[in-house]
Amino acid sequence: KQWYQRRVRVMSDPKNFLSSFHLDDKIHSTDFIEIWMHYDSDRSGFMEQDEVAAFLTDLFKKKNGAVDAEIVTQAVQQIFLTYDSNNDGQLSMNELYTILDVEDSIFGDSLPTFQMSNIETMEIHEFDALFNHYDKSGQGFIDSDAALFALISDMMRHNGEEVNAHEVQRVRKAVLAVCDSDGNGRIDKSELQLVLKVASQAVKRLTDEDWDGPPEGANSGKYKLSYVSTPKSEPN
Repeated sequence: KQWYQRRVRVMSDPKNFLSSFHLDDKIHSTDFIEIWMHYDSDRSGFMEQDEVAAFLTDLFKKKNGAVDAEIVTQAVQQIFLTYDSNNDGQLSMNELYTILDVEDSIFGDSLPTFQMSNIETMEIHEFDALFNHYDKSGQGFIDSDAALFALISDMMRHNGEEVNAHEVQRVRKAVLAVCDSDGNGRIDKSELQLVLKVASQAVKRLTDEDWDGPPEGANSGKYKLSYVSTPKSEPN
């Protein structure tokens, strides 16, 4: 049994993934990533119309207790007309950020003086605030799945870049290759400084290099993003 399967949310409505999320206020960046990972069901790195429809169905059920299929269809059409900026029939992660009321990047909000070049000189209280932000449950570590995805996404948003799931995955792989040598799916506080350093360097390379887009087959669903890590062993 894989470790991530133990991270199951306790939901008031087990049929509605959104039932345990607080969506009336600003959405926590890690919650946003969990929502994205759930509804990008084919792991393509994009949300197609049927996936957006599934998300809206759960959202309307959460808010109203019922849902009208025709209203969902109309809402999906309106969303793609308004937010599908390149008219490719799918939403990128960056486009979903513009739809949902997600909190501002902590790197520019709680850490207004943060620069990718001064990671080693961060104040202790800034470092603790950053760690606690992504360790939402207070377990004493940042998981290498949604929380690390959120951290990298927030770093990219702070850097003024469009957030693309495939780019985030590239940075995540680079981070885990250096910082998670035991493959346990955890980023401890002692490892966070190295994570920030590696992630910032990888994000900078994305801006310095020409990027040809997602891998071949991504748009057809043949290429799958490995959102969820498979640790070598379960943590105790």
